[in-house]
Amino acid sequence: MRQLARPWVRQMLLWTLGGFAVGWLVSLLWWSMLVPNTPDPVEEIVIPPGAADLVARGFRVPGVPSVIRAGESGTVRIVNNDTAEHFLAGNLIRPGTIADIRPGPAEGQIACTFHPGGVIGYQLDARPPITVTFIPAAILGVPFGIAFGVAAIVARRLGDEPAEPSPA
Repeated sequence: MRQLARPWVRQMLLWTLGGFAVGWLVSLLWWSMLVPNTPDPVEEIVIPPGAADLVARGFRVPGVPSVIRAGESGTVRIVNNDTAEHFLAGNLIRPGTIADIRPGPAEGQIACTFHPGGVIGYQLDARPPITVTFIPAAILGVPFGIAFGVAAIVARRLGDEPAEPSPA
């Protein structure tokens, strides 16, 4: 506790915290500019005619991606142009229908009948949590705060030196 009573220790602590705060504000600015890169809020997948037959023979269905990328809403629109029923995440999609499905809040793989492996990847394109701004703030802000604190202490001590009399 006696160490905190020293003015230079308090000043360094304040500069360090100030550096972190400025670094965090810059990180927040960048974080606020992060936008999901999914162009549409709803991903649409069109199941072509004959998809069930291709999957039964072990072939990949043309036009069906390996990974569904859903926007912030997490909604996937399935257009079933096949003559067979298909399932996605436990939801039945009848032939000739369109279904809007929300597979879930977690990324990973979900069960489907229009992909040869029986599963399809699922990714959510959303802004990362605000907590990711703390590490860059600490990495950038704290060293700058310390550097400015040291510079302020040195500048103050240089200013406290009495001026030498000039030989006149």
